[in-house]
Amino acid sequence: MKKLLLVALIFVVLAGGFFIYLKSAPPLTTGDIEIGENHDSVVIELGNKGFRDLKVDSVQINNHAVPKDAKIQVGKSLKDFAAAVDEDPEAGEDAELKEIDEVSIPKGTNPGESSTKYSLKVSHDEDIHNVHIRYRYFGILFSETVVLN
Repeated sequence: MKKLLLVALIFVVLAGGFFIYLKSAPPLTTGDIEIGENHDSVVIELGNKGFRDLKVDSVQINNHAVPKDAKIQVGKSLKDFAAAVDEDPEAGEDAELKEIDEVSIPKGTNPGESSTKYSLKVSHDEDIHNVHIRYRYFGILFSETVVLN
């Protein structure tokens, strides 16, 4: 009985330590940010420095308003992301826009290090001052806020 309690205690301590580690070092990273001329669209480069894929749940802007449009863009170069802000379809021909719930950001896709680039494209009718990204990693909900200058 004592061995079982000891094993249970060790498991709880390890699980708690892992949870604290995840909360203190969230896996989502952001890179380059491209802002549209009218400040009503933005493209934010995303990456994942974690151990497994992460999934974006929702995107909100400013005071937690729902944006007019939010998609994840998958491409090979940052030129594709800049083209998405300016809505120039021919300049960003190597990029593919997908719905947020269709894409998981794989591990090891830190901005500047990965050959495949992931970005979040957000547009709205008004100026965008900040973007709130909610995502799941190991079943735990995380939140990241990107403040635009």
